[in-house]
Amino acid sequence: MPERTLVAVHGNFASARWWHDLIGGPPAGWRVVAPNLPGFAGTPHTGEVGIPAYARWLRAWLEEQHILRPVLLGHSLGGAVVMELAQQSPAEVAGLILAASSPLGGLVTPEENYPVLEMMRSQPALLEMSLGALFPSGRPANFPDLVVDGGRMAATHYSGNARALSAWRVNPEQLRGLPTLVLGGGLDALVTPDMVRSQAQALGTQAGLFPGLGHGFPQENPAALRACLEHFLHTLPEEA
Repeated sequence: MPERTLVAVHGNFASARWWHDLIGGPPAGWRVVAPNLPGFAGTPHTGEVGIPAYARWLRAWLEEQHILRPVLLGHSLGGAVVMELAQQSPAEVAGLILAASSPLGGLVTPEENYPVLEMMRSQPALLEMSLGALFPSGRPANFPDLVVDGGRMAATHYSGNARALSAWRVNPEQLRGLPTLVLGGGLDALVTPDMVRSQAQALGTQAGLFPGLGHGFPQENPAALRACLEHFLHTLPEEA
């Protein structure tokens, strides 16, 4: 049986290097590929900062890579991107994995937090502290690389991505019927366990929570994530 493709999409202040462990040790029978979304980790970006725009870019990237009907894994902002793509082109997606994903009704950042987001552009220590808080059980080995990539995000994205997530919505009825796995961290203060459970309920599935882990649970315990993914991927029908 040929390998199938799992496309892993990073979140805000992030990059493809967040999936280093999963790319190097993919679920059995699958390969994992991970793009850098436009404007992240030093990649070029022009035009709109918005979830629909990122989804259109991702669809074009999949076509360029000749990737047909992948399973899409999205973390945080990346979860909104993969849901948006699935909403736009449901026949082109074999399944969804939502890891600490933005809620279906968007993720609202309080106005008083926007100056802090902008401060991260010029204060590396603040960025490092903020990213470090996503890993309450321990920072991943490549954490310094993640900080570097976070600091290379386009200037438009610091507040722009937060406003994009505040404005974004998805209709869960348009995603029902698509095999979906919803996961979260038990200690996640950004996308809380209650948010994860509500998301799963709206999509007609069960939530899987990793106790003792935070928003960065895919990087805190990649082995546990891989085992969970393998179980879900094994349930998917074979592609013709």
